[in-house]
This record gives sequence, structure tokens and C-alpha cells, in this order.
Amino acid sequence: DVGLSLGIAPSDRVVESLPLWFESLCRIADFCLYASKTSGRNQYTIFDSELNEQFVARRAILTELSEAMKWGEIEAWFQPKVSLETEAVFGFEALCRWNRGGTLVPPNEFIPVAEASGSIIELDLYMMREACRIVSAWNRSVGTEYSVSVNLSATHFRSGSIVESVARVLRDTGLTPRLLTLEITETVQLVNWDVVRDIFAQLRKLGCRISIDDFGSGYSSLAYLRAMQADELKIDRSLVQEIETSDEARHVLSSVIELAHSLNMRVIVEGVESEDQSDILSSLGCIYGQGFLFGRPMPAKSALARYAASVGLDIAS
Repeated sequence: DVGLSLGIAPSDRVVESLPLWFESLCRIADFCLYASKTSGRNQYTIFDSELNEQFVARRAILTELSEAMKWGEIEAWFQPKVSLETEAVFGFEALCRWNRGGTLVPPNEFIPVAEASGSIIELDLYMMREACRIVSAWNRSVGTEYSVSVNLSATHFRSGSIVESVARVLRDTGLTPRLLTLEITETVQLVNWDVVRDIFAQLRKLGCRISIDDFGSGYSSLAYLRAMQADELKIDRSLVQEIETSDEARHVLSSVIELAHSLNMRVIVEGVESEDQSDILSSLGCIYGQGFLFGRPMPAKSALARYAASVGLDIAS
């Protein structure tokens, strides 16, 4: 089944610089293509005045985002991952936050723009470096072995440089490779399977762990889990919301957890918000969880102080 999406950028202008005109036209067509893809399959989008406003706004966000990385406004915030049985923290997920002059810019206002433009590669690597640097410093200062997970866009698997980039970050920050987990969403299915598997193998040689993020939020299947050969599965919050009231929801979760364990994958359930949900997940065989019940994302300094104190470590302010 083949689908086709088109982005069309018409132009009847007389131009002085053909290369600059062509580059601008390609950017506009690419923007229209992204609009087509977000509208569904087999769509086409023609550039018009309404899209021009969106295009200008997107270019402004990208310019600001680039400056934000230069000036340290992009921050790594940390949300704990815990044992459901003891609620002991074993690691954190690093989440991207844009602190623009003391005001947090919602991720949904800039992450999709970065994804569509390709600048998500620079943003992801910036976040990876920050997260590894911070957690490596934590572990050295307090004698812990916290792990950290970072999100990677499927775009990296088309660029061909992700393995080298990860190796450089690990080398520069000093984080033990086995403490870094790379979270990949199911959109990686859209990349050539052979390429993905080869990159996964190279990342594992570095010592990193591979995690499939947000499983159940899109079009992934159980067969997809077998093909990916990942180390960890993160089950999306959408599969958790009805487990307190729905037998069907519990059966689905139980099947996914059982299959993942049979493939030697660690399972972490996202979006755990109540003790009842935590208890049900434990009864279904899930060992690890993440969600507001155990802690919201917080700045690095707050996260270290809170969770070091929980194990009796005194962190100087």
C-alpha cells in the first residue's frame, strides 16, 4: 500500500539570485509537505497566504531556538523512573525545556517545528550532552549510579552520524555507557529496517541501551517488538488510563508485558498517577514505572537534592 504526500510552492517572481530563490522555494515546499503529512496520507498542500503566516512564525521559532541553545536557555529537566514495589529511583528521563526569560515555552510549540525542519538533530544532541554531563557529575559527586534516558528522533537514523555523535558525547562527559538509554519512538519504523538494526547494533557496542518509547500510542504492533530487538519497552500512558475500570485494558497490558519480558526487555509503564494504577501494574507483572505519582519533571538541581535525600545523602545547596 503506497501513499503519496505533496508540498507545492508556486512561484512566478522574477528573481535576481537563482540559487537563493531555489533554496527558499525548497524550504517552502518542504513546509507544505510537512503540512500534508500531518493532515493524513494522500494529501497535497499548496502554499498560500495562511501558510505563509505559519511559515514565517516557524522560521522565527527556529531562529530563537538556535539562539536559545547558544545562551543556555534549553534545559534538561529530570523525571524519575522507579521500582513499583519500593518506589526506589534507579534513573531519570531527561526532558527538554525552553526557559525563555523565566517563562517556560511549551514543548509542543517548538519540538514539532524542530522535527519538521531537521534541526531536531542539533536539539537532541544538545540535550543528550547536557543530560549526560549532569548525571555523570551527580554520580561522581554522591557515589550513585543513576542512569539517564534521552529521546532521539527517527531523523537521526537517516543522517548516518548518530553512532559517532553518541560516542563523542560519552567520551566528553565521562558517563558510563551502560547508564545511557536512547529512547526511540515507533516512527523509526519508517526508516529502512536494515539501517535501523545496524545502527542499533553499533550503539549497543558502545554499551548504550535502546528503548522503544510511547509503545501503544500509534501504529506499532507486537511483531514490531520482535523486529526491533530493543533492551527496553516504555508503554504509553494511553494504555494505562482505563486499567482501573476495564478488564480489556488489563488484558492488553498483561499481554504486552508478558511478550516484552519473553524478549528480555525491561518494561517501564509511563503515566502512572495513582497508587491503584501502580498496584494493578505490579499485579500484571510490571516492575518499573514513571509518572506524576513518583515525581514530576524538575530542574537538575531540584531532582538531585530530592532523590539523593531519599536515600540519605546530604547534598549541599
